[in-house]
Amino acid sequence: MKQILWALLAIFFGLYICQSVADPDLWWHITVGRWIVAHRQVPSVDLWNMFSSGEIWRAYSWSVEIVFALVERFGGERGLMALQIAFAFSISFTFFWVFSKMARDHFVGALVGAYTTVACFNHFTLRPQSLVWVLFALCLAVADRISERGASPGRLLALAVLGSLWGNIHLTAALGLGSVFLWIVQDSAHGFCPKKALLGAGAFFAGTLITPYFGGEWLTFMAKGGHPLQYSSISEFQPATILQYSTVFVVLMGAILIAAFQAERGAPPAGRLVLGAGMTLAGLTAIKFLPFSAIVLGALCAAWWRHSGHIPQPKGTDHLAEGLRQMRKGFNSLERGTLMASGVMLVGLIFSQSASLYKRPAVSLDSIPKGAVDFILDRKLSFPVLNEFTSGGYLMYRFSDPATGEPLHKVPIDGRTNVNSPEIWELYRESFVGKSNWDGYIKKVQPETVVWRRGSAMSTLLGLSPEWCGVYASGDDDESFVVFIKRQEFDRRRGEFASPDCT
Repeated sequence: MKQILWALLAIFFGLYICQSVADPDLWWHITVGRWIVAHRQVPSVDLWNMFSSGEIWRAYSWSVEIVFALVERFGGERGLMALQIAFAFSISFTFFWVFSKMARDHFVGALVGAYTTVACFNHFTLRPQSLVWVLFALCLAVADRISERGASPGRLLALAVLGSLWGNIHLTAALGLGSVFLWIVQDSAHGFCPKKALLGAGAFFAGTLITPYFGGEWLTFMAKGGHPLQYSSISEFQPATILQYSTVFVVLMGAILIAAFQAERGAPPAGRLVLGAGMTLAGLTAIKFLPFSAIVLGALCAAWWRHSGHIPQPKGTDHLAEGLRQMRKGFNSLERGTLMASGVMLVGLIFSQSASLYKRPAVSLDSIPKGAVDFILDRKLSFPVLNEFTSGGYLMYRFSDPATGEPLHKVPIDGRTNVNSPEIWELYRESFVGKSNWDGYIKKVQPETVVWRRGSAMSTLLGLSPEWCGVYASGDDDESFVVFIKRQEFDRRRGEFASPDCT
């Protein structure tokens, strides 16, 4: 019954972090996946960007992009929602299992797993990086086993397989490489173990070379290493604040660990201390790394409980561990009827959460200009189309062949930060915030049509310009989109459009 409760909790927290599919990058991933499926090869150059077409580009998430494309083809939007739920379950079950194994205690492992899953709530969506959290937790589990029991061929092979999966899913394999080394390099039982750490990290690195690009993703990573600073205006690269949901979870978990080790008058091994502090600093510097921070701190909590948390301390010295021991003791003393009642309650919560998800739209329209693009295509507006960074991936999706992913119209900027040229990015940023050179992006692209967020500086300036006419608005809030066409086209097609800017 306890095992059933453990599984039901993992299911509930997996459903809890699910919302409508809302990642704007999903759409360019689907487009690339369509191209790979149709051509049976991975692209080596960019095909979809107006200013970077033909330049070297590696589809480092190709494996997941194929899955996205096939699910979207055969399952549509509901299929994408189902895939997102599957991603959520893989995250929650992995966290529950990994931390239970590391703590050697399913009760504490479930607590830490639930906490870490919820800490990822704000960052979870249908994107390759969500699967990387699963691989990251598994890497720490294998590294912990190597630290405890030695670098057996089976464990090194497991790290190589995880490295290969990571290398074919996302560009952040360097995080796994460094974490494996730092977790193994020192432990409380054996002291410094550089040989084991190098073996583990070497096995992981070797796995990352087994890709269609033969490890060329590392070259892309090195070229992209400064992007969190270069693209600091993008929300996921912005520094964390205490008002953000996940920041509070990471800070609170860090405080719990400090209190736990302070009560013991000790500290985790140096390598793990560096890993925990470094990953937390990375998460506070750029919020996209906060889930990695939560996973590392969760692993440190599980390892602390395994080594010393369950051992009674002198009275009054460790209230945190004593509280957990009492909770665990109380749970273990529950009668079967109470456990069954708890299970029934969890099943009810799971059905309630499932019904809530089913009633929501499968895909959120807040982050994609679906209505605006429908308008552009239905009215046969002229190309090229000027767009924002966040909506560029969706325009790639809509302006490419649904069967082959081949571009029908190229976009000036899209969500792939390693594709957009620095010049275009700077011109876009100035237009986005309405600087004095706000029309530099327009002059560079020479668009016939503009799709932009309503209520932004750019849309306001376009509305005041005599050269542009607003012909579509998808709503009244700041998250909706507007479409502008040139005054000449408005005059040429007079009577087809109503515009508050042009009469």
